[in-house]
Amino acid sequence: MSSPNRIATSAELDLARRLAPVIRFSDNEPFLPSRVGITVLTAPGRSPSAVLDITFEPGVTRVVEYAIWWDWDIQHLYELEHIWLKLDASDRVVAVEASAHGGIFPMAFENKALPFENGRVTLFSAPGKHAFSATAEGQSPAAEITTVSCRELAGRATILVNDMFRDALADLTAEDHRAVKRYLQTRAFLPSFTFNQRFDLSSVEFIAWPDLVEWIPGRVRTVLAEVRQSQPLLKAVFLDSGDTLVNEATEIFDAEGYVIEAGLIPGALEMVQNLTREGYRLALVADGRVRSFATVLGGHDIAPHFHAQIISETEGCEKPDPRMFRQAMAAMGLEDSDGVVMVGNHLERDIAGANALGITTIWQSWSKKRSHTPANAQEVPDYTIGTPGELPTLLEEIERQMARRQMNPKPE
Repeated sequence: MSSPNRIATSAELDLARRLAPVIRFSDNEPFLPSRVGITVLTAPGRSPSAVLDITFEPGVTRVVEYAIWWDWDIQHLYELEHIWLKLDASDRVVAVEASAHGGIFPMAFENKALPFENGRVTLFSAPGKHAFSATAEGQSPAAEITTVSCRELAGRATILVNDMFRDALADLTAEDHRAVKRYLQTRAFLPSFTFNQRFDLSSVEFIAWPDLVEWIPGRVRTVLAEVRQSQPLLKAVFLDSGDTLVNEATEIFDAEGYVIEAGLIPGALEMVQNLTREGYRLALVADGRVRSFATVLGGHDIAPHFHAQIISETEGCEKPDPRMFRQAMAAMGLEDSDGVVMVGNHLERDIAGANALGITTIWQSWSKKRSHTPANAQEVPDYTIGTPGELPTLLEEIERQMARRQMNPKPE
């Protein structure tokens, strides 16, 4: 099946506006459409805007395709859903189809009547997700997964980059994706399944589908820029090495006192790899000798994940000396400690040293080698984890707390 992807004429755009459906959204739906791309098909074929085939049943002479744009789905930046109105020779709607969860489905009541309300095709949109149904009850089978998507899975898909726009959005970074994830996570909600919010699709701008295709990459970048401007993220994660990444009990030294072999704490490599995938900027801030770290961390393929390495042998001082932390901030291009966390196992060196500069501190209590009791208030960490594997979840929660504080600042 194939059909020409031509530009809709002004007369066809007028027809699409005149027949534009009404969408019933849930009472607390936060995301509404803002633009529609129109194609009028005159023969069966592949939709120009979706990987779906449009059929022509007997009596259908043309099909108006509405490619409906949202800036947001609760799980990702940007969304396209579709409605197809099938017309007879008199431009009367004789069938309605719409998209849901990647498929195309007929929209009709149980008695086969078309979903008209007050003379307008009227469909119901899944809360946060926008999949269509002909009735409110049609949203019930997916209500459980819709609720999970709007809450626990909010932001999971980050920036949606499908094949159509992959090249145009190829330069997006892992940090861009993380910013969008946090933006949506802080907007998670318990969806309502009453649909009193009535949205007239003709109230938004209608353009030909090829014009919408051209507009979309720029719109994604505009929305992303707004998110990056407003969404707080951690700027750097400082990591100690001994008993934070490396199991000191396994260290083997040569005659010159250099570490020539050591094992990692279980989960340490996977943790560092996860943080890199999420776009965190990592710095090693550790006491020891450069060659030892190169051998051990390089041997375990951890070293390439660091944007900077601040090692006491090079700096001429050891933690808790503030110069170690200040040099790490400078190496990461940071002027102050805002948005920086320090993760370490040593209460005096790692925690007290970072606390003194206002760095958010995370104590990893995995090792039993040193004291687990703070000697004074300066050694009390902001957070505690038991193993490296707990760190990604904690960093996510810290960033979500940062976003919530920004959205709901305390009155002065």
